[in-house]
Amino acid sequence: MPDHQTATASGPDPAGEPIDEREPFPGWPPRDILAPFVLLAVSLQRGHGYVIEDYLRALGLFGITMSTLYRTLRQMEKDGFLESSWEPGPTGPARRVYTITDAGHVWLDSSAAMLTAYRETIDRFFGLYHAGPGATRQQPDEPTNEQETQQ
Repeated sequence: MPDHQTATASGPDPAGEPIDEREPFPGWPPRDILAPFVLLAVSLQRGHGYVIEDYLRALGLFGITMSTLYRTLRQMEKDGFLESSWEPGPTGPARRVYTITDAGHVWLDSSAAMLTAYRETIDRFFGLYHAGPGATRQQPDEPTNEQETQQ
């Protein structure tokens, strides 16, 4: 979430006491990458947790537990980016259904701008990486000599 713009570095100081230093990031940290995807999912279609989870999996975001997703949804609602209401399920108990708020749309737009900046930085990294001294190394998508002879 946007209020998590700190990094923690801890370790013992020379006297053996733990140090907890927090430094602000210039943007929001990549560990919060889930939030924009959740906002995008809910902006496209209001839904309950399992609908949102299906959307995230369809995007290739595997390994997100339901507890992490629900914790994120609750925090986003607390921050005013989402609203929820209980609605009866078609065949079972009521479910909490999430909708995006105006503040959520604003934050989604700013998240898209931040992700664009990250993408540009990552593109520069790979441009330099592939052009640097190791550029003569075989790239992951290039076939090996063994693969070429088998074709």
